[in-house]
Amino acid sequence: MKKPRIYLLLALFAIGGFALGLAFDGMIGKAYAKTETPTTNRMLPEEAGFEVMSTGTSSRADYEIVTIYGRKYIIFSSGSDIEVLEY
Repeated sequence: MKKPRIYLLLALFAIGGFALGLAFDGMIGKAYAKTETPTTNRMLPEEAGFEVMSTGTSSRADYEIVTIYGRKYIIFSSGSDIEVLEY
């Protein structure tokens, strides 16, 4: 086979594979990204559900330990970056 025909076949297979990938993405694609959790209309208590337990500064970031409706979280902030971890 000549080189131009090989390049043409490779291009056709690439285009065909791309088209099939787009067509079957919904059937085979990432199942973990498609899981949806149903939302519920939760009624939050009327009392103050937010309490700051501790604040401080580490060598690279400020942090706060807070309780929000019975769950403890650590909130790290450094400049414009914020990270929240469950305690």
